[in-house]
Formats: sequence, C-alpha cells, structure tokens
Amino acid sequence: CRDPPGGTGASAIVQEVMEEEWTALQSEDRRLPSLWGPHGMAEEYDELAVLEEIQQELMSHEMSIIEEFERNLQFEQQYISSVVEGMDEMHIICPICHMNNLSINSHFLSCTCGLYINTKVRLNISPDVLQRLLEARVSEHMEDCLHNPVFSVAPNADSSPNLMISCQVCDYLSIVL
Repeated sequence: CRDPPGGTGASAIVQEVMEEEWTALQSEDRRLPSLWGPHGMAEEYDELAVLEEIQQELMSHEMSIIEEFERNLQFEQQYISSVVEGMDEMHIICPICHMNNLSINSHFLSCTCGLYINTKVRLNISPDVLQRLLEARVSEHMEDCLHNPVFSVAPNADSSPNLMISCQVCDYLSIVL
C-alpha cells in the first residue's frame, strides 16, 4: 500500500480497507473523486467525513486488538516463567497420605494430612536428601519383597517422631527419618 500524501499515520491495513471502501463507493457514484487528493484526503463530500470517522474507528479497533494481544502475550510469558520456576522446585508427595506435596524447610517437614516432623535436630534435611532417603528405603525393601510398604510416624522419646517404613508381608521395618 502506498502512503497518502500528507499521511494520517494510519497503518497500511487501515489504509487498504479505506481504499477498498472508497472504491466500492466510487463504483456506486461515479462523481466521487479519488480518495487521496493533492492535499491528502478530500473533504468535499459527507461520504468523506463518514469514511474518515470509519478510519478512526478502524484504527482505534486495531489499537485495542494490539493492546489485548500484548496483554495476553505478557500473561503467557508470566505463566511460562512460573511453570519453569516450579519445575526447579522438587515436589515430594507425602508418603503417608499419597495426595499432597510435603512442605520441607530447614526446621520441619509437614503435610496438610497432619504429618509433622521436626528436622531441626537432624542436619541437612533438604528435599533432595529426603527423596534419596525415601528411595533408598523403598529400594532396600523391594530387593526382597514385591509388596508395597507403608509409611507411618512413630513417636520417639528423645526427639520428634520418626518417619518409618514397614511391610506386613515380609516384616520389613526401617527408620527413614
């Protein structure tokens, strides 16, 4: 598309739509001049004023579409960033309820099902360490027995409760934490 003399700053698409509309009007009324006169858009006819108003509406609509697209793009970028950040975090499903993710920090591990173990007295209990402990105990059990073990919390007289793994079929019992 060519820019009209003394251009209005309208985008190429808006100009193209305007030219198509004007050409359609010219085919109905042969007396209408060219859309772009020597000083830009001719203003001799009421039709030109209407077309100018349509052009403004089209440009306004185009800007709202662009703004909406930019908002959606920003939202998608934020969503993708949060998903990627979430992938960095290790999620360990509670071995007691098998439904919720454990909350693990330097002082305790807990679950909304009621599991709470104070880890302050045990050094370096991170999600990685806990996952390795759980995997090691399950693997150790699975070497001799193919049944699913269960996890439970057993009181400890010296400190906070222990997380235990046991199997009623093979009488396996071990402290995980």
